[in-house]
Amino acid sequence: MSESEPSLDSLRAEGAHRHDPVRFRYLEVLAARLPAQTPAVQQVLAGRLQAAMADYAACARAAASRPQAATAPAGAPSALEALNGDLAARARADADADAVLLDGGASVSDMKSVRRFGEVWSKISAEQQVAQAITRGPENAGPLNAHRLVLRSLALMRSLSPDYLRHFLSQMDTLLWLEQAAAKPARTPLRPGRAARSAKP
Repeated sequence: MSESEPSLDSLRAEGAHRHDPVRFRYLEVLAARLPAQTPAVQQVLAGRLQAAMADYAACARAAASRPQAATAPAGAPSALEALNGDLAARARADADADAVLLDGGASVSDMKSVRRFGEVWSKISAEQQVAQAITRGPENAGPLNAHRLVLRSLALMRSLSPDYLRHFLSQMDTLLWLEQAAAKPARTPLRPGRAARSAKP
């Protein structure tokens, strides 16, 4: 690579455009827009373009002088092939696990039916919770009543996406549990005898 002021053509001729293609494209666009500017702006931009090209050339020169990283031996799988192989192995392991019998003689596929039953049960439970909430809702509430709006939202959610409603209720239950768990325990009042003793000096 020449030590004189680099130009886009000289960088391209030396193969330096492959060092950082995005940055090189930026230099090309800057050079292409330069003639459309006023002379004063052209002068400023030309200085910036020259500095940027010199910096780019220096980076490309430094990268070329560094020793190349150890390349993978010939015949070794690429990173993408290794990833695909790993994913395929995991899929095979999951398929094999379905065929394994559990201690009681039940297969994992039986567990799938249990899982499906649990999902159906949680859907039914979510629908019942919403139905109960709607029946307990305020009768003569105004259109902007917060409780009424929440119930309308739940009813809409139930009609549009029952699965989303189930996840939403599950998350609300979790948040409620966390709130209760994080609440500080109430202090128990002292008995009168202890209170009087602790008040004495």
